[in-house]
Amino acid sequence: MVFWFLLFIIPLLVSILTKNFLMKIIDKPVCLKENYKKNMIPVCGGIIFAPALFVSVIIFNILGYNIRYQSIILPALTMISFVGFIDDVLGDRNVRGLKGHITMLFRSKPTTGSLKALSGFLIAFFISFNLARNNIMELAFDTLIIALFTNFLNLMDLRPGRCCKAFIAISLFFLGIAKGKLAFLVMLLIILIAYFPDDLQAKVMMGDTGSNVLGMSLGIASVVIFGFYGKVITLILLILIHLLTEKYSLTALIEKNRLLNYIDMLGRKGEK
Repeated sequence: MVFWFLLFIIPLLVSILTKNFLMKIIDKPVCLKENYKKNMIPVCGGIIFAPALFVSVIIFNILGYNIRYQSIILPALTMISFVGFIDDVLGDRNVRGLKGHITMLFRSKPTTGSLKALSGFLIAFFISFNLARNNIMELAFDTLIIALFTNFLNLMDLRPGRCCKAFIAISLFFLGIAKGKLAFLVMLLIILIAYFPDDLQAKVMMGDTGSNVLGMSLGIASVVIFGFYGKVITLILLILIHLLTEKYSLTALIEKNRLLNYIDMLGRKGEK
């Protein structure tokens, strides 16, 4: 009972302090980019996620608690956040989509997006390998699921609050079937609470710095809780989503669906 109380209160307090500290640092011209309304706002607001998680885990360790998978999750999420930060600040917006960045990589014209894709795959492999899976097929499945989940949340970060809402919905579903295995996901969910209002009000964009962390954490959660058939279904869904978004605008698809559009607009004051 004490552990679960701390699991809520510690990440919340740490994330509030981290946000107040880091938001002042990123409010500089190099971190300002145009959002979808052409307003200049900080593009890497998700920079608070990895440090807040890191500090929270340290506090738990000091108190005598070990967070399951922490030796794998902390370096992986920190690294993918760093790669996302590079893409947010130095990224070339002329190349679009996962396919476009991979194509440029094979043409020996690497972009920050191709760096992110390659790094995401390598980090996903690192995670999968260290989770001590039983065979090569499972290792391959886990790597692909984590890598694609990472990019999926990145695809969602195109409107205020959208990525946050997607993470909240999926993480709550995972936590409902996880049977206490995903303390790290609870911590990230609480950390997101401190950040969510600013994103929803378009004061800051999460950027790849944050969406990479959220996406990779969902990928890790899915490979931890699902068996073989669950992973097959998850991988198929992720592949279909990526194929769909390569051909169609995700925002346009959401706007055409009444329920999805309602959820997408929820809390976004002053917008139609």
